[in-house]
Amino acid sequence: MHYKTVKDVVDHSRRLHQQISQMYSEMSQQQTQERVKMLLDYLQRHEKHLEEVLCQFEKDKSQKVLDSWFQYAPDQDLSEVLAEINVKENMTTDEIIAMALKLDDYFIELYESMVESSHSSDARSVFQNLLDMEKQEKIRTARTALTLQDM
Repeated sequence: MHYKTVKDVVDHSRRLHQQISQMYSEMSQQQTQERVKMLLDYLQRHEKHLEEVLCQFEKDKSQKVLDSWFQYAPDQDLSEVLAEINVKENMTTDEIIAMALKLDDYFIELYESMVESSHSSDARSVFQNLLDMEKQEKIRTARTALTLQDM
């Protein structure tokens, strides 16, 4: 394991949300099915929003909290995160929803492990807030996806 700061982990998450947003955008541009395109466009905006939330989060937190050190290494890049997900052309809405929920699970697991490994109550609070946010976003994603399927 490597030593990381709270800021390193938040930056890592922000970059992953940015990459996922870009992936959804590229997938959407290749789509011909309107419902799938709508879902991908929603997911792209959703990931962009999460990226912006993390950017603002860094601005709002004290430097002391962001500079808190602990032993943890969330060094996976998007290709490693997606290795378990079968991204292919002409995916169905069900396949895309499953992929999106799996990506949400990655962030939930990341933040859960950060909460568990944080020795500082301030750092633990940061990751608990991010964990709570990510769980709410997963619920929102699932609801929106179900609404799109019912259309």
